[in-house]
Amino acid sequence: MQTAWMTLHIDDNLTPLTSEQTLTGWRREFCVELLGDGQARIFMRAVEAPSLKATELQRGVLFHRVSSAFTDLAGCVAAARDTLERLARHAARQQPSKDNLFAAVTYDRSAWDQVVNAVDSWQRRPPAALRR
Repeated sequence: MQTAWMTLHIDDNLTPLTSEQTLTGWRREFCVELLGDGQARIFMRAVEAPSLKATELQRGVLFHRVSSAFTDLAGCVAAARDTLERLARHAARQQPSKDNLFAAVTYDRSAWDQVVNAVDSWQRRPPAALRR
């Protein structure tokens, strides 16, 4: 699914986690790949071990751990759209240099913090039956 003006590319192909994987430490991560030019790719991934921030920053990917039961990426993105678009608008891809080997992207840290807060709020909301 792609949003208006093609700023947010949402990859809603969710890898299912089995009960066994959940019990053995697999987790889900909400990810934003900052593509530059005001664009970002948003996706979920299942990982066996926690991701390493420096490694992901080299690829321009920000991530936040979410519950293994988290499945509504489209709804979460809709709830956090404004901050996600702000994050994408202010991000810039850069070439790694001797002074900065680990980050291939600069971004608005406060916008990312607001995205994380929105994701956390989204996954803590009551079940649909109780929200009515």
